[in-house]
Amino acid sequence: MNSMNRASYISFLLCHFLLVSFSHGESQLGPFKSNISLPALFVFGDSWVDNGNGKYLGNPNADSAYGVDFKVDNQSRASNGKTMADFIAQTFGLPLLPPFLSLKKSESVQFGANYASSGCGVLPDIKQYTFVNCMDLDEQIKLFKSSVENLRNFVDLSKSLIFINMGQNDMDLNKKLGYNATLDMGQYLAKPLSERLQMLYDLGGRKFLVSNVLPLGCRPFSISQEKPRTRCVERLNKLASKFNSYLPQMLKDLESTLSGSKFVLLDVYKVFEDVFSEPASYGISDISHSCCAIDSARHIPICKGGEVCSNRNQYAFFDAIHPTEVMNSIMVSRCLKESSICTPINLMELVKA
Repeated sequence: MNSMNRASYISFLLCHFLLVSFSHGESQLGPFKSNISLPALFVFGDSWVDNGNGKYLGNPNADSAYGVDFKVDNQSRASNGKTMADFIAQTFGLPLLPPFLSLKKSESVQFGANYASSGCGVLPDIKQYTFVNCMDLDEQIKLFKSSVENLRNFVDLSKSLIFINMGQNDMDLNKKLGYNATLDMGQYLAKPLSERLQMLYDLGGRKFLVSNVLPLGCRPFSISQEKPRTRCVERLNKLASKFNSYLPQMLKDLESTLSGSKFVLLDVYKVFEDVFSEPASYGISDISHSCCAIDSARHIPICKGGEVCSNRNQYAFFDAIHPTEVMNSIMVSRCLKESSICTPINLMELVKA
């Protein structure tokens, strides 16, 4: 993208950030509304996209800082506002997805559901090292499978979107799992992810949006814990890059093997790199600190005490590991239109396909 086009795009992006709606009585950021039809959205992942399943697994209530800009009854999010999943649903005119565990047996998932679970990952083994009750990807897929038969009666799964955002927790806990992170963690994680994507295909999914992992060493938590001489912890960034490097070919292989499938990679890593290199262009002023107060003394990366910064739209991170609403909006906005961020085709093209 040349400098003139880039400047025009960023101006376009920021204009959309200034658009305000008043759903649930709170001001909202958002990319834009599309007239392309998306029957349903099904979300799998971790705390980046979880909207409240943890509450139904017996976990304690989240700190009051979370959801300060977007409160929804019986839901919770690890951000000040909307997640990427919320923005995708909003863009294509879908209602807010329910956390799947909040549904009663009589309730349908006509427009989709959110199966994501904070604290878990792709690998089942990491559950023993997390400090919350959570569902790994296998368990999330089992829940999806339990609802597939009813779904087939009123939802065209082949035209619906399956969104997966997962891997950060697997990366963070790789040492406890006993893997040599620099040699085999990326490959070890990519293979089971590929197998689970095929399971979702076998259940009827055809359109997949799969996120890679952000620069792990640039999170406020990583910086505060390891105090690197450079701005970020390069060892952790290399770990993320190692995993990310397997994904493009993995998704390409799946698409060539699974008839009628479309797999798109959301390059979260690149979006964060771009924001880190030119934060002011995105209206961001702080890329290294959390907006909310965290319990750094106990090495806990989440909000504690309910205190939040007033200029939340200028922060990349809300707590020490999760993005702010504005960062979530940036990621979705760029994915919708840019085939260099969502590749090989952008999200609009994927939904239209």
